[in-house]
Amino acid sequence: MMTRILTLSLVAGIAACGGESVEPVRTAADPSPSITVRAETLLIALPVEGSVEARRRSALSTRMMARVNSILVDVGDRVSVGQTLIRLGTADIAANRAKAEAAIAAAEAARDEAARQTARADTLYAEDALPRVHRDAARLALTQAESQLAMARASLAEVQNANRYAQISAPFDGAVVSRRINEGDVAAPGMPLMEVEATGAREAVFAVPADVAREIGTGSPIEVTAGEHWTATARVRAVSSGADPMTRTVEVRAELPADWPTGVSVTALVPIGTRVGIAIPSSALVRRGQLTGVRVITPHGALLRWVRLGRSVAPDPADPEKKRRVEILSGLEAGDRIVP
Repeated sequence: MMTRILTLSLVAGIAACGGESVEPVRTAADPSPSITVRAETLLIALPVEGSVEARRRSALSTRMMARVNSILVDVGDRVSVGQTLIRLGTADIAANRAKAEAAIAAAEAARDEAARQTARADTLYAEDALPRVHRDAARLALTQAESQLAMARASLAEVQNANRYAQISAPFDGAVVSRRINEGDVAAPGMPLMEVEATGAREAVFAVPADVAREIGTGSPIEVTAGEHWTATARVRAVSSGADPMTRTVEVRAELPADWPTGVSVTALVPIGTRVGIAIPSSALVRRGQLTGVRVITPHGALLRWVRLGRSVAPDPADPEKKRRVEILSGLEAGDRIVP
């Protein structure tokens, strides 16, 4: 029991001070390439979480209340601009159209009759056979009839306009990413029915602390990763001019390749300043539970040495080989050679 406690204390002491583990990982004669650690000016980066979004995304809805008759596409389907996606029931629209057309016919008949009465009144008034007040009443009746006709025509136009909302069409070329309604459901005004994303440009959206966002400008390069298979140097497209009062963060959008999937979580390395230190490739790190180490080449072979990590290091655009590095706060010194 005492031996076990001493062993655990020794491991903890090694982790705290950056000592070497007695675990040999290679021999001194191993011809594997090595990296010599050097002090340099590091561009320190702050990892910020975000997500991938399409540049254009639309939630489709309607301005009318009607039952969904048919849904012509499903999630994942490609669509073209103007393509009909959803058809709503038009029974009420047909009834309203008939009502509006009947109102127009009645209004036209009333207008024609009022026009004849006005013409007769004008003739009689010119011959001093009709008082002026009667002539003015006939003209007023004509004006009212013309107004009723205009209102009836406007009602028909409103019905025709509502008929256009009975068919939900794609606003641009893209793909269906969400469907929130089924055939037979009742669609209400403003209710999202389907979401469509445009093909083409993608962008990473991040909430960056306000004090860090001041150092970011349009066109700045930011390394963005999504898991192990997606990495890109994104260019900042837009930086919000105001911060969220609740989170004290600023929205930053950076351009991504068109083949990145939307909705996935990504991590951006946002540069926050420089300082002199040492950094090694992230791929050189060896993890043992909560401990992190590197393989250091010594006269006795390559030994595993525990280290303490600092922040991630932003990539150097002038040196593509210095991507995905991390700062070492203790455990390594300039001149040490490590196994990558």
